[in-house]
Amino acid sequence: MNKPSQHIRIIIAGGGTGGHLFPGLSIAEEFQEHRTCDIRFVGTSRGIEKKIIPKTEFKLYTIPVSGLYRVGFKRKITTLLKLPLALFKSLWILLSFRPHLVIGIGGYASGPVLALAVLLLKKTVIQEQNAYPGMTNRILGKYVRLAFIPFSQSKHLFKNPVIVGNPIRKAIISAASQKSKRTEKPFKLTIVGGSQGAHILNKTLVQILPRLNEISNRINIVHQTGENDYQWVRAEYEQYPEIKADIKVFIDDMGEMYQTTHLLICRAGSMVNEIIAMGRVSILIPIAISSGNHQKENAKTMVTAGAAIMIEEKDLIPQLFYETIKDLILNPSKITTMEQNAKALYSGDSAKKIVRTILESFEL
Repeated sequence: MNKPSQHIRIIIAGGGTGGHLFPGLSIAEEFQEHRTCDIRFVGTSRGIEKKIIPKTEFKLYTIPVSGLYRVGFKRKITTLLKLPLALFKSLWILLSFRPHLVIGIGGYASGPVLALAVLLLKKTVIQEQNAYPGMTNRILGKYVRLAFIPFSQSKHLFKNPVIVGNPIRKAIISAASQKSKRTEKPFKLTIVGGSQGAHILNKTLVQILPRLNEISNRINIVHQTGENDYQWVRAEYEQYPEIKADIKVFIDDMGEMYQTTHLLICRAGSMVNEIIAMGRVSILIPIAISSGNHQKENAKTMVTAGAAIMIEEKDLIPQLFYETIKDLILNPSKITTMEQNAKALYSGDSAKKIVRTILESFEL
């Protein structure tokens, strides 16, 4: 395909977690299919982008910014004191790089960059991953030129919303198009706590290992713990050698993971969009303190569609957790129905729709 000759410069601001970053990477990859681009990311030195972006061809700027939502007084003061420097660095990035387009993908770094881009009359876009947006996107959504959202229930919060689903990494789209690698037995159970792990998931799963040991001949477990919990979780599994388990700090090949999994236990961030694309069943445990309660809203969307089961943190007791898992293991027809319901929510390759809409709307 011959690309138009115009060379365009794009800033993608945000990150912190894979849920924010990976959709941004999907959009960046798609832009490269259509235009000659110089694409640069803006994040923080503590977010997952610091680990992931250097492995790509894209450049990463970092700014000293962190959250104000549900943090202690000292943390708020520290954040506010750093804000002028974050704004100065953001302004320097925008003035020196002179982007044709600025895309906010959520996360702490998105706010200063996107707000200044709006004030500088740059072409601006939000890509919101959740059923209910966080504070930054709720505020800036009234001013950006376009806002790409996954579901219709939040469209009233944006000036120019476009409902497109969520961008999925090309590796996941490829995995979704391939034949499943799952076998009927054993039943593969995968616990994914996100890029940093999730202590409450790790703790509760370990508490039900004695019960899972009773059905160890039926199951195979992959457990992604995050770095902080890896050693003690692994030690707990070693007490039950009958359970076939692979304990990991981080899962690199997510496509392979989805291909071989029967049931996912995870948070309810933007990972739900990959679950939808793959058509997988999930038990979702939303973070209780997520901004705008967006994880609970994501989970409710899945539950309403009959595609997932939600257990709130306050209800996550070992007995309920085990019974919910066991019920799915023993009811393959229920699994099949829920998988079909999940897949029915998939609206296609959102990155393609987003890039096409941007190019047409902004005449880039």
